[in-house]
Amino acid sequence: MEKELNGYLRNGETVRWSGSTAPFPLLGERTREQIIFKWVATAACACALLWVYCRRSDAPSAKFITLVVILAAIVIVTPWLEQRSIMGQKYFITSQRAIFLTRDKSMYYMELGQIDSVKRVSLHGEADTLVLGSAIFEDIRRQLRWRASHPKTNLQSQDGQDRAMGLVFYGIRGADIAEMLLQKPAVAETV
Repeated sequence: MEKELNGYLRNGETVRWSGSTAPFPLLGERTREQIIFKWVATAACACALLWVYCRRSDAPSAKFITLVVILAAIVIVTPWLEQRSIMGQKYFITSQRAIFLTRDKSMYYMELGQIDSVKRVSLHGEADTLVLGSAIFEDIRRQLRWRASHPKTNLQSQDGQDRAMGLVFYGIRGADIAEMLLQKPAVAETV
């Protein structure tokens, strides 16, 4: 078990389940079109901007051209960074909370009693994903991977920045067991 988690557990709190993200393809079922569109649009915008700039400028600035190319490269690389981030995540269900440990060792949690709903998302060729908390159900249709990297928190809450309103346990093995531990009567859904 993660040593960071040991210091995060409350007195009497025990880990009932732990898991991590299973390997998944970069261009998955729900992300293929989004990622390809992002790459094509970024390249097209960067090329158009540079073409207009070079045509209108008598002496094009190498710094400006470099800046545009670097910004385009950053946008193009983001899907790999997002995948790397998700692959480093760990998930825990304790006797009191669902805990999400990010690659950079940040922790977020939801009290088991505060999880109003659990939704299971099954993607072709990937392990199942559990979405905890109805506050993020709308986001998962368009932004499942993004939301998996960015737990929904209430920034105005007095509970602390680590208390989440919604978590995504992305591509986990043993989703059946985790779902059973999180499930309340008539709460779980399958997508």
